[in-house]
Amino acid sequence: MTSKADHNRTAYRRDTTSLTKREITTLSLLLFGAVASFFAGWLLSENSTGWARFDFYTYHWPTIESFSTNAWSAAVRDYGSATDPLFYMISSIIPFHDDQNIYRTASSAAAFAVWPLLAWAYYCRYQKFGIGLLWALFGASTILISPNFRSAAFWGITDWLPFVFCACTSLLLSGFQDSESDKTDAISPLTLIALALVSACAFYARQFYAFVPACAAWVVLTRTKTSLFLVLGVFFVTALPEVFLVYIWKGPYPPSNRGASFQFSLINVWEMGAMIGLFSLPVIVGCIRRPLGNLAPKWWGARSTIVAVAGLPLFILALRAAEWPSGGGGIVLKAGLRMGALGSPFILTVSYLGLASTLLFSIRSATNAVLASTFFIPLLVVIPMDQKYVEPVLIVALFLFADTQTSRTAFNKRVLILNFAFSVVFLGIAIGYYGLKLWKGYVPPLAGVN
Repeated sequence: MTSKADHNRTAYRRDTTSLTKREITTLSLLLFGAVASFFAGWLLSENSTGWARFDFYTYHWPTIESFSTNAWSAAVRDYGSATDPLFYMISSIIPFHDDQNIYRTASSAAAFAVWPLLAWAYYCRYQKFGIGLLWALFGASTILISPNFRSAAFWGITDWLPFVFCACTSLLLSGFQDSESDKTDAISPLTLIALALVSACAFYARQFYAFVPACAAWVVLTRTKTSLFLVLGVFFVTALPEVFLVYIWKGPYPPSNRGASFQFSLINVWEMGAMIGLFSLPVIVGCIRRPLGNLAPKWWGARSTIVAVAGLPLFILALRAAEWPSGGGGIVLKAGLRMGALGSPFILTVSYLGLASTLLFSIRSATNAVLASTFFIPLLVVIPMDQKYVEPVLIVALFLFADTQTSRTAFNKRVLILNFAFSVVFLGIAIGYYGLKLWKGYVPPLAGVN
């Protein structure tokens, strides 16, 4: 006679792997639509974030040219972008990098390949829980309809590359990542070195992906019997290039960005909360019918929920006089600034949801706390706060690096469908917003550049 846990596990696997013909047809059509929209966006040089074209001509293309024409040892000492140099090193060795159109085509093609790679990472982590490849492909396809991912891909800028290393890191972890009850044997030194290098590359492509090597090191330490000193030593060695960069730059960014504003700001906390609150909605709504204990701490109950809800009006009253910046902040801030007296309460309500969700997520387990802290804290010093730091990486990070119970609960059909629908709506809003601005006579920066 099987136990209740075995029965539930069997039922869960049957629920997630049983695909009807209608289901297969629907998912296939949605995937075709996502792929078709991606190629349509590429053909039309879509800029659904409004900043990609400007960033390409102002920062990224000049930096790529610098790394292409100068020795890397010279080019790395100063350049116009505020990111680490890995992306530019890779871009400088791509054939035909001196032709902008060919370069952008190569960037779009490489970024498109992230979709099956990410899907494979999802599948390798969740197949033991009954997730099939088609659902993994569907879950990963939201990056193809993400305005930030698409714009970065079409305009050949840094923000798509870290997803490659996120997926590869997850693939290297998948064999032991969910061994939370019993540690597996120590991993081989070669696997450890590969894991440290690949996860560090996410950071060297975009500093805000520091959570990738942090989570990788944590999983190795807590899921395997690998020596503590060996793990810390290998990951420390992969951090040495950053120490060198800080030394020659005399700071965390190239000298040309010394005038940029990088300092802690409470406004960033509220803005981050608003963005997390918005983009975590598909997960929150999709998990409503799941047991609350799978996402929240075990001690959380009805009384805790009442206290949390009662805290919202106090939060709004305490911060109602907050002055919101006109730049950055994402769609919630932009909407709030157009709502008059209701704007600040609206922004703070969404922010409260995001901050409360982050707190509950963090105290659910030590693994979640490592992910949340290394994801959240680095972004508190960036002004202006930008939506590209959260969308679509927030959901990807949750699915790839959250603890087993949280990620298994969140990666369900309802959440994947809602996240896809949410992404479609968000893309439509982004395209419509900038399309309307162009129709009204808005001239994008550097519009005269071919």
